[in-house]
Amino acid sequence: RKGPPDPHSVLGVRPGASPREIRAAFLARCKEVHPDGDPSDPSRHGRFLLLAEAYAALNAPRAAGTPRE
Repeated sequence: RKGPPDPHSVLGVRPGASPREIRAAFLARCKEVHPDGDPSDPSRHGRFLLLAEAYAALNAPRAAGTPRE
């Protein structure tokens, strides 16, 4: 069974990317796959949700002692 995709690869950022880089990548990818961009393509909804989940995973509060930008 295949596990969930790596959020870094979903957003196209390197591990250790700054919150600013993660947000910029998320917004850029959203423009590419947002369901409103092509309402006739039902796969866009799933891809958009995958991006949102990846962003949430990478944007989650970090462990104590880890600085954020």
